[in-house]
Amino acid sequence: MTFLTLRRTAALAAAALMTLSLAACAGAAEPAGGDETGAPEKANLTIAINPSSQFAPLYYGIEEGIFEKHGLTLEITPQTDVASIVSGVASGTYDFGFATVVHVLTANANGIPLRAVSTIEGQIQPDDEGTITIASPTSGITDYGDLEGKRVATVGLSSHNTLTLWELASRDGVDASSIELVQMPFGQMAAALANGDVDAAVMQWPFAADALSAGGVTLGYNNREIFNGAATTLFNTSQSFIDQNPKTVRAFSDAMIESIEGASANEDAARSALEKGMGVTAEQAAAARWNIGGDPHLTVTGFETARDLLVKFGTDQSLTDALKNLDVDSVVWPGALEN
Repeated sequence: MTFLTLRRTAALAAAALMTLSLAACAGAAEPAGGDETGAPEKANLTIAINPSSQFAPLYYGIEEGIFEKHGLTLEITPQTDVASIVSGVASGTYDFGFATVVHVLTANANGIPLRAVSTIEGQIQPDDEGTITIASPTSGITDYGDLEGKRVATVGLSSHNTLTLWELASRDGVDASSIELVQMPFGQMAAALANGDVDAAVMQWPFAADALSAGGVTLGYNNREIFNGAATTLFNTSQSFIDQNPKTVRAFSDAMIESIEGASANEDAARSALEKGMGVTAEQAAAARWNIGGDPHLTVTGFETARDLLVKFGTDQSLTDALKNLDVDSVVWPGALEN
């Protein structure tokens, strides 16, 4: 079993760091000195996301003018390959981008100075339903313990969802290395389950609703089992961007906190914003799930848990050693932590 050996990420790291070095040699602006008050240095931002209903707070904030109030205009770029988002953020193609705690840790372990600046939907609550493992109705699978030797769809072979799948299966006595992973976008998983192309899938909403309505069997909710009280999905930027644009980072973080809180308090409006922003149907938006009511601030707890699991399932010794030596506090922009 190989998990996050990240040969590709190492190459991306080298390319990203070379891009940053060339920018510095070309006469990049001096760091702004950390002053986070005042108007954003950069008002028009490119944001890369991996589309799912967990971005309801983001779309709510856009629709309600929260980002505009903070002096920001967002251009949303859908991107299903999180590794490409990470490299895009590091190189400056994207100003902010989605990544999980797993991606942030492995990026930093491979020399990419990615910094988490905001949660996407807050800290995971005990009743969170956002990430769900669903078995095909014809598979005969009823719990994680039945996944030995089965084909399971996941959005990324080295994803946060894969890591949680392995941990939950191993808790039920499954040899995680026996699970055959099939990488595919969330939007294709329901059909793959219905057709018997895979035995189970780790899914997000609104796509999970289609799988369940076709008779899919719920095995469990991955994040609530492992990351209760921690944030797992994040908006991130590079350390270079933080140094050059401290007011922008503060404005974006404040707008996300306000958006997360607003989406929890105004669920119907958030669903309407999700329908418009993602282009889903009203029925899909109504069935969507995200971590409603989650504390919008970051903690380092999720990073600590993820690092333990990465070490547990890792087979790349150099990466494992780098993760063990990584200062988890360093991967979080301090302003994202609740004072």
